[in-house]
Amino acid sequence: MSKFSIIFLSHLFFITTAWALEQDSPTQTINSTPNIHTLKNKVERTNLDTENYIWQIELISDPENKSISHKLLNPNPKFPMLDQRALELAQSDSHEELKKLDQMLLEQQKSAVTNTVQSKKHYILNVQFPLGIAWKKQPRFQRLADISAKFCKLRADDPLYEQAVIRKDRDYTFETKLRINADGRIHAVDLVNPSSNVELNNLVHKELISSRFQPYNNNGKPTNFEAEQPIQLVCPRH
Repeated sequence: MSKFSIIFLSHLFFITTAWALEQDSPTQTINSTPNIHTLKNKVERTNLDTENYIWQIELISDPENKSISHKLLNPNPKFPMLDQRALELAQSDSHEELKKLDQMLLEQQKSAVTNTVQSKKHYILNVQFPLGIAWKKQPRFQRLADISAKFCKLRADDPLYEQAVIRKDRDYTFETKLRINADGRIHAVDLVNPSSNVELNNLVHKELISSRFQPYNNNGKPTNFEAEQPIQLVCPRH
């Protein structure tokens, strides 16, 4: 199991603008032939520095024989383990996507005025293995921010002021440890230092457990991993 520490302290009142979802890299096509179609990129994080290398796999769908063949067009001599992993990813979930595309192309052929009908169809799949871990679906913490904002408005003479987790002169940082499956799903959230406010604790747990990381492999082998995620509550200083 791999372990990481995410440097990620965020003031919640700016969270919707400070956090941006990481997007897949733009789709690339290596052949301009109209009969070759490009599939959506696949991204899996890794512990290896691949220097943004893109593995390109040709898939040939043969509806008549109900088969799909896979060929890696550009093996990387430095990372044979990722050559194999790229092929595994292409083989694991390409069938359903190709089935839908084949049906779409078949309908296009039926409606087109042409005498050319191809039984086999060619596709290109780009696979990337960026270094390190990354969020796929980040927590937003909007409800947590809303409740924290109310604490920040408390006056010193308010009966809730002394026991407030945060206030204008008091910050609070949740230290959390996440256990994540190889596919990026978070299966456990540990609050290292739960606050005295159960509602805030539950909100942090709920947001994190419903978030997701990008899939991860270690030397080409899918693996579970751990991450540490600090979450800082800070009132505006003005």
